[in-house]
Amino acid sequence: MRLLLPPSEAKRSGGRGRSLGGRELSGPLGAPRLQLLRAVASAASSDRAAAVAAFHLPPAVAADALAANARVLDSATMPAIRRYAGVLYDALGFEQLPPAGQRVAARSVLIFSGLFGVLSGHEAIPLYRVPAKASLPGLGITSTYWRPVLDEVVPSMLGTGLIVDLRSSDYAAMWRPASAVTQRLLSVRVLSSAPDGRHRVISYPSKHAKGALCAELIRRVADGQQIESARDVGEAWLACGGQHADTSIPGHIDLYTS
Repeated sequence: MRLLLPPSEAKRSGGRGRSLGGRELSGPLGAPRLQLLRAVASAASSDRAAAVAAFHLPPAVAADALAANARVLDSATMPAIRRYAGVLYDALGFEQLPPAGQRVAARSVLIFSGLFGVLSGHEAIPLYRVPAKASLPGLGITSTYWRPVLDEVVPSMLGTGLIVDLRSSDYAAMWRPASAVTQRLLSVRVLSSAPDGRHRVISYPSKHAKGALCAELIRRVADGQQIESARDVGEAWLACGGQHADTSIPGHIDLYTS
């Protein structure tokens, strides 16, 4: 099983790992990551107004975000699954998983990132804020920058089992599966009751539900259960408090919170 997740704007500060500037960035993602890291550090250290626009930063977070981006090559790192915070990652609760569950999460979670392309849960990263729609001089929009790279790299990271896609639209656009992969990919949508009585995607409950579902799926795999189908995912959803799972569309599952 692989769980495809978006990143989070909220991140934990600090870290004890060696900085990225103090190590060799190897593998097929190494060179494009280094190019983007250098561009991010340069942009964050230049004209403030231009940098705020490039990174689409709200005024309330601009100063801290630019300071973090300027230091992406020099600041301490921590595993991505620990770095990301926010609603989804709080609901996933990596720190509360048993050791076996943490090992499953580290190898099964793939996090799509505007700065790093795609990350395994155990990969060490610094504090940063670079959305998929960031636009950098000479490189363009980060999601577009990553698309041809990820087309080559992601398939080899997917293993052979079910792929549960919980990404938001910006990060889903960074990599779209080829036909050989779509047969085992399950796209997840979370629907909640809106004031008008209709069921819609509402940000907070959608993120919370996806995190809770990830935690339940990880626990099941750690306990030796097989997650092989939409039905298995639907059963996990009901077990963690969901109300209903609609698996009528192949390759897709709608999860209802209420």
